[in-house]
Amino acid sequence: MTERTAEGEGGSRGGGRKRARAQTNANEDDHQMITTTAPTRRSQRNVKNNTTANPPTADIKIKSETAATNSAEDAAGGLDQQSVGTTRSNKRAKAAASSSAKAKPKPAKSEDALDGNEPGPSSTLASKTHVKAENRPQDRETSGFWLMKSEPDAFSFEDLCKHDGPAGWDGVRNHVAKNHLKSMKVGDKAFFYHSNCKEPGIVGLMEITRDASIDESQFDPKAKYYDQKATTSNPRWYLVHCSPIRKLGRQIGLAELRTHSGDGGALKEMALFRQTRLSVSPVSATEFQFILGLEEGPEGKDTE
Repeated sequence: MTERTAEGEGGSRGGGRKRARAQTNANEDDHQMITTTAPTRRSQRNVKNNTTANPPTADIKIKSETAATNSAEDAAGGLDQQSVGTTRSNKRAKAAASSSAKAKPKPAKSEDALDGNEPGPSSTLASKTHVKAENRPQDRETSGFWLMKSEPDAFSFEDLCKHDGPAGWDGVRNHVAKNHLKSMKVGDKAFFYHSNCKEPGIVGLMEITRDASIDESQFDPKAKYYDQKATTSNPRWYLVHCSPIRKLGRQIGLAELRTHSGDGGALKEMALFRQTRLSVSPVSATEFQFILGLEEGPEGKDTE
């Protein structure tokens, strides 16, 4: 009986150990079940919140570097705007200075100052203007003397002499020549010059007997010198009337006249050699008298 009790106690002890071991295994199984259970929405939200609340250090560095770069760019932009503003201010200042300079031009230099070895811009401009004015034949002193060209096959000096009364000098279709016609006055003298012929030259002397008037041939479609752009309300061309004075004792040819047109020659400034295509050109009083003096010379041929 004693042994049975001991065995029973031993059995109870053995059973207790088995139950304790079973309980321990059950607790480990429960722990595994708890750790492998799928996360809930609340647990996911908590994880997400924890992740957002504690950003990585690398993100902080990138943001700080970006902020530093933006600050540097803003500073550079500010400097660019300042430089642009400075440039605009300088341009305004230069424009104001230029306007004030134009508003108050320097006084022109005297003629003595123009003769200096190193003339300034204003003196150079004045000198060029002076030279240009001297070289313009229409601005030179004509004293009422002219040279007028005509082709002998169309209208010769003999035709002028045969004409019944003053003859109209029509057919001029050059604006410079037209302006010379309009500048003529009654009583002006003119050389009659044969052109576009075998021996061109001065053959006679004539006088202007009527002031410039409208050349009616410009309106006539059948006329040789008809101008379709001309209208009676806006005429383009003019003529003067001439009468013969006398025929020269001999023709003074172009070749002879040209020998006096070089440097130092009496005819070096004559418009005949400066504007060769003009049919009407001015002649100075000195040139007119010189040419008349050639009439008595041995050169040339007799007009008879």
